[in-house]
Amino acid sequence: MALLLPLVACSTVEPGEDFSIADIVYDEGYYYCSVEPKLFEYKCGPGNPGEEGSCHFDVTPYRLTDYSPLIGDSCSSESAPTAVIIAPAKANYSSSQAKMQLDPKLAPLLTRPLGKASHPRVVFDPAKDQAAIDVIEAWATKFSTQ
Repeated sequence: MALLLPLVACSTVEPGEDFSIADIVYDEGYYYCSVEPKLFEYKCGPGNPGEEGSCHFDVTPYRLTDYSPLIGDSCSSESAPTAVIIAPAKANYSSSQAKMQLDPKLAPLLTRPLGKASHPRVVFDPAKDQAAIDVIEAWATKFSTQ
C-alpha cells in the first residue's frame, strides 16, 4: 500500500535588519496598559509638531504602528487589558520588547528618550517626566525567560 503525502512548497522569510529572538519575554499586559500609552502620550510615534518626519511611525528601524483606540484604553489595572490584542498592537509590543533590557539604564527604550544615547530629542525630562520613566523601568522587572 502506497502512502501519499501532500507536497509542501518551501520558502524563506526575510526577518528584516533588526531581527532578534528574545531570551527574555517582557510582560505583554503591562506593556499594553502602561508602557504603550506613555509612548503615545509623549508622541514617540508622530514626533512633536514641527519636527521632520514621523519619528517612530515612519522613519526609524524601531517602528510603532498608529492605531486607535489603544489596547491600554481597555485596561482595568496596570496589566489587565480586556480588548482583543490586534496586529498593530502586537507589532508595537514586539518592537518595544526588542529595545528593552533587564537593566533599564542600558535599554534603548529608555536611554534614547532620556538623551543618554543617540536620539534627535529628549523625550523624558527626569525633572518633570519621572512617572513615565518609572513605568519603563518597572517593565524591566516584569519578565519571564523562554
